[in-house]
Amino acid sequence: MLTVNGFGLVDWIAGAREAITVWADRLLGEVTATPGAIAAAANPENAIAAGRIALLIALVLITQRLIRDRGRALIAGLAAWQERAGQGLGPLRHLVVIALVIVLQGAKVAVVAAIGYAAIVLGISASAEASAIAGRFVLAFVIAESLRLAINAFLEPRASAARLLPVSDADAARWEAQLSHLIRVAIYGLLWVTPTLSTIAPALAVLVEAAIAVIVLMGVGRLIRAARRPVQQWMLGRAAHHPGSFYGPVLRPLAGVWHGLAGGFATLYAVLIVTGPASALVFVSQASGLSLLIILAAGFIGTSLANLRRIGRYLPQRLRDRLPMLAGRIDAWVPRFVGVIHWLLIAALIGSLLDVWGLADVAQWLSTPAGQALIHSVVALLVIGILAVGGWLVAASWIEDRLNPDTGTGEPGAREKTLLALFRNAVAIAILILAGMVALSEIGIDIGPLLAGAGVIGLAIGFGAQKLVQDIITGVFIQLEDAIHQDDFVTAAGISGTVERLSIRSLGLRDLSGVLHVVPFSSVDTVSNYTRDFGYHLGEYRLAYRESVADAIDALHSAYAQLQATPEIGSEVTGALEVDGVSALADSAVVIRVRIRTTAGMQYAVGRAYNRCVKERFDAAGIEIPYPHRTLYFGAGDEADGSEALKA
Repeated sequence: MLTVNGFGLVDWIAGAREAITVWADRLLGEVTATPGAIAAAANPENAIAAGRIALLIALVLITQRLIRDRGRALIAGLAAWQERAGQGLGPLRHLVVIALVIVLQGAKVAVVAAIGYAAIVLGISASAEASAIAGRFVLAFVIAESLRLAINAFLEPRASAARLLPVSDADAARWEAQLSHLIRVAIYGLLWVTPTLSTIAPALAVLVEAAIAVIVLMGVGRLIRAARRPVQQWMLGRAAHHPGSFYGPVLRPLAGVWHGLAGGFATLYAVLIVTGPASALVFVSQASGLSLLIILAAGFIGTSLANLRRIGRYLPQRLRDRLPMLAGRIDAWVPRFVGVIHWLLIAALIGSLLDVWGLADVAQWLSTPAGQALIHSVVALLVIGILAVGGWLVAASWIEDRLNPDTGTGEPGAREKTLLALFRNAVAIAILILAGMVALSEIGIDIGPLLAGAGVIGLAIGFGAQKLVQDIITGVFIQLEDAIHQDDFVTAAGISGTVERLSIRSLGLRDLSGVLHVVPFSSVDTVSNYTRDFGYHLGEYRLAYRESVADAIDALHSAYAQLQATPEIGSEVTGALEVDGVSALADSAVVIRVRIRTTAGMQYAVGRAYNRCVKERFDAAGIEIPYPHRTLYFGAGDEADGSEALKA
């Protein structure tokens, strides 16, 4: 348990009754000696010393008054600078302004204190006792003004940009004035008035000390009662504004009981001042100050982390244009880490408060091997998670940049798109497995048996899933050979269609009827790709035997010229008309074969357009496109017998 000068909080609670009894006996024993002590102190030498001390007090207060309003223009300028900040830099500038204002006000306090101590050193107080009284006054001034600086960090009355609490200027000025008044009464009364009186009339000093404690306690009670509802609403609003952050779990339960806790603490502190031993007062004062610093530090860290929850929106516009999905990825992952850190922050806050107040020796436990192991594991897991997500963001962003047609060397090819998509999935799986293994190792789990078991299981699965392994291996080599791209029209495993989906195990083909076929790569032994590099329209056109082949070829050339002049399809023709000539003498037609080179995948559209042009040109030239003819012959005979050949 934490102790201060050999005193613990539980020890004070056990001896509180005895301390009150001792205080009452001392007061009754000394009250009768008070008149004589006051009469003995009333001599000319003490009067002169009192006058010099009064002169020192006047010097300190007048100097403070003279420099109190110095720096108003600087504070106003800082407030204007903070208001000009954008949404992303506003909270950071707010904290900078508060820190600068505190430094400015602290410099004023330091100047006044330096003047006071310089006056003491130069001999404004003749005797050692008078110098001690003057020194206590300057010390009380420094402590009181330092506490006011802490209050002004929340309730700076001169500029809203220099205070943490979101209250109006009028409310800030009112609350700051009341709290400053109580602080001055408490500090000057307890640290200067009562110690000074104790050298003259100890019993009177005790009574004054009790009166000051009661007055301050009543003032604090009035402030707590007046602030109960506003503070409660502020806490609930803050918790609602950050539901998954540090504030929710802390402020929501605290909102309903904060006034009781504050009132109880103020009462305990007042009782300690009057009746408690010095060690108890020192302990509670130190514990209270440390607790306040810890809470403020936790609140500052929690606020700063909460501002990072949407850090993606503050990325430079150039980076957002280059990587459109990066902001969304960051905003999806950062809040998760912020939530984890907030819970760790809450645990650290509770443990620190328990340690400071001596309710649990958290620091001692953390120094043990178990505590060190816990800290190491938590930090390691957090770092592993950050590195894993950071690696994934870098890989995904690089792939996104490669796939972005507006950056780099332009739009990537279909093969690159397919391989990058497969690489992205492989990277995600690799990062997940590696981070999981390292995380298990960091928390003390031996991953050796897991790796061995995974190897055995993998071997068993390999025997039982040979088809799956074959699918994957075949798919990898098909992609490496650049055989299939997404949106290609291919024939694979006897099925023709457009490649709509392509994974490492299978491909999805959408045929002309709209049916989606999922074809495992293990079933693919031959791939026919109709959309690679270029295509050919191969056409065979039939004409009747009585038609002129030369006229038909002229008509085919004329149809080709008409095809090239077609706006929609002419640009897809990339080569001259190749006429192979008569390729066959069929039963009822002469077959002429031609070939036209086209852009990749457009051979079918070009063929349909060219067939239309050929039909129009054949019709215009009177060239017959024959239907099947059959000749019937009834045997030998002379014409006199009337035998003839009938054609149909």
